[in-house]
This record gives sequence, structure tokens and C-alpha cells, in this order.
Amino acid sequence: MRVLTTGRAPAPAPTTWIRCFHPKPTARYTLVCFPHAGGSASYYFDLSAALDPDIEMLVVQYPGRENRLFEEPAESVAALADGVYEALRTRLPRRPAFFGHSMGGLVGFEVARRLEAAGGAAPHLLVASASPAPSVRTDMLTVGAGAGAGARHGEAEFESEPDDAVLARIMGLGGTSDGVRQDPELMRLVLPAIRGDLRALAEYRVDAGAVVGCPVTVFVADGDHDVPLAEAGAWGAHTTADADVHVFEGDHFYFSGNPPTFLELLQDAVRHSHSGTQLI
Repeated sequence: MRVLTTGRAPAPAPTTWIRCFHPKPTARYTLVCFPHAGGSASYYFDLSAALDPDIEMLVVQYPGRENRLFEEPAESVAALADGVYEALRTRLPRRPAFFGHSMGGLVGFEVARRLEAAGGAAPHLLVASASPAPSVRTDMLTVGAGAGAGARHGEAEFESEPDDAVLARIMGLGGTSDGVRQDPELMRLVLPAIRGDLRALAEYRVDAGAVVGCPVTVFVADGDHDVPLAEAGAWGAHTTADADVHVFEGDHFYFSGNPPTFLELLQDAVRHSHSGTQLI
């Protein structure tokens, strides 16, 4: 049963935004992961465990799920980025690398912009995984006006969809744990967060000239029907540094199970700067 309260819950402490499943005090590198729409921090537990000892993972926990289940979901990508920025700006022991999957790529991009503007521990790398470039999303949603490409991504029309349809769509993409899938009541509890994420995506806009100063590495799958290569490759317009693309076999959640090629490329990207390979 969901507990109903009057008014908005008090603002959470900044640490509720960040989880660290496998602390590594002597790690040389920090990787900050940003979940997909409808996702939660625990999705990255296995990946955190698989990382080598020199890389410590911090995972962002959006409001409205898991240990933040009864908090109000964020109203926008900007609100998510503001919350993460406040949580990270005094916690990072070193310049991190960011990994953002799907919606997480956009949130990571916005957090990176905020850290760079503040002159703090801005990321030395953004890995945008299965995520259309910010300007591509803006163009689709502005020009599409709820039809064509904008409708293909499926966020704009979700408000009028019944609960079952929204849940089926999110579960169909993958990225939902078996425990949640098999518990209808739990799925109902996380539904407000799912709708909140979809609303944030539907309303996200960015200027074509918005950039970060760090390199961007794009991970995309050859069988991802939601994020074509051209849409992912357009991330090159959003960095003043180098950009490159790696294409994997699979679907939207191509890295499920942490295949060796993905794990090797991710850790190599975290550890090393890029050689300047241009986007295809």
C-alpha cells in the first residue's frame, strides 16, 4: 500500500542521490552512472561488481524508486541534473568519468555542463550509451509535434496511456529487474516515477550549440530500433573535444550481462584519453 501524505515530502539529503555498492577507497578512477528512464541504481550493481579494483562506481538514484520510493519524481531533466550536481559537487574525490544510458546520457550531459560552469570536478569523459544526441531529441520533439519521429520515441503520448500500456512499453525495452516484473503491486508503486521520467524526456529541449568540454564516447547497438546510429552519432556536435563511436551487437540494453567486449571498452575509456577519432 502506498502511503499518502499532504504536501511535498521534505527535500532529501544530497547523499540519497548517490549510491556506492562496492566502495574502493584506493581506486584511481571514479565512474558515475546515470540510469535509463524508469531505471534505478540497483540496475548497475552487477556492473559495479565486475569493474577492476582501480575503478570505483557511484550510481545516481533518481527520486521515486527503491530507497527513494515515496519521494516525488523529478519534474524535468533539468531538475534531475540540479539534484545530482548538488550531490556530486562536494563528494567527488577526483575528476570522474560519466556513463549515461538512454535518458541517463542526457542527465549526465546536463550535470557535466553544470560542473564545468562551476569550475568544479567536471568529468574528463562522457559515455553516452543508447542515447540520441540532445539536439536530435529537441529537433524530433519540436518538429514532430507528437507525430512521426517524435511519436516513434513514444514519450509525448504517454500521459493519456493507461497504466498497463505504460508498464508494458517500459518492460518491453528491457532494463527492468525480474523481481519488479513479477510483482504487479511494486510495478504500480514505481509507475509515478516511470511517468515522471517520460514526462521529463518529452519536455527536454536544448540549444543546438550546447556543449561540454570533455570528450564524448558513444556506445550504440546495431539492433537498437529506438536509437539509430545517426541519432547517436550526432553527439559529436555537443563537445568541443574529441568524439568517437563504438557499435555493439544487440538491442537497447546491449550490455545486459556485462559482455567482455563492453566491459573492456568501458574500462579502457575511463582510464585513457581519446586519440581524436571522429564520429562516423
